[in-house]
Amino acid sequence: MAFGVTTPEYPEGCAVVFGGSGGLGRASAGLMAERGSDIVVTYRSNAADAESLVEEVRKLGRKASAIACDVTDLKAVEAVFKHAVDTYKRVHTVVSAGGLTFETGPLVDFKEESFRGVIETDVYGFYNIAKAGVPILREAKGASIVALITSAVSRTVPCDALSATPKAAVSMMVRQLAYEEAAHGIRSNAVGPGVIDAGMVPKMMLTPTKALLEGATAVTPLARWGTAAEIAEAVAFLASSKASYVTGQILMVDGGLAA
Repeated sequence: MAFGVTTPEYPEGCAVVFGGSGGLGRASAGLMAERGSDIVVTYRSNAADAESLVEEVRKLGRKASAIACDVTDLKAVEAVFKHAVDTYKRVHTVVSAGGLTFETGPLVDFKEESFRGVIETDVYGFYNIAKAGVPILREAKGASIVALITSAVSRTVPCDALSATPKAAVSMMVRQLAYEEAAHGIRSNAVGPGVIDAGMVPKMMLTPTKALLEGATAVTPLARWGTAAEIAEAVAFLASSKASYVTGQILMVDGGLAA
């Protein structure tokens, strides 16, 4: 007698990881490749890191490719999906893992370009990914969306508007897609990282945001930063057949920070 899911973790086709050239996206793409998926990663400017990930994936015996993409440009996002379908025939998973570094502070003190950049990348970017990707995923007849969203800090450390706004908007879209697309076999979930030792956080430690991050770490019940590998485990699980009955969920991987 078998206990648990015995089917392959990922079906034929590829996972498309937007923002997969470094940090959390890179770790997630690599882990899914280790577990049997071909990979398409996108990058905004860091072509070298994206290509190095492609080489690592190919060493695992999987197919991989990298393509430049600004998620705020719908036509660029559509081009990524066209490449994925033309090359791999089927897309079984879409991961939204991109993001911009920003500084915290009072709402009225945010620079307009910073506020606009974060909202456009996180919110409008996810909208573009969903708009271009959902028709492709419907054709897959069994697919998954996983969004990495900015985690709310905690009850004891104030969460600034610049991180809270995209989190709330993307969370709403993730749940709406879960409801609307279930009939097409599409699951939609999100991962909410806490303070992680990869991606944007190390860069943000060099800005005034350092104080907020240190405060968040101080009140994290597990009393440490998380790792990119721990986030990747959550992403890989939600995208896999092991999570076949999971949709519309926000899985917080934050050491208890939002508890």
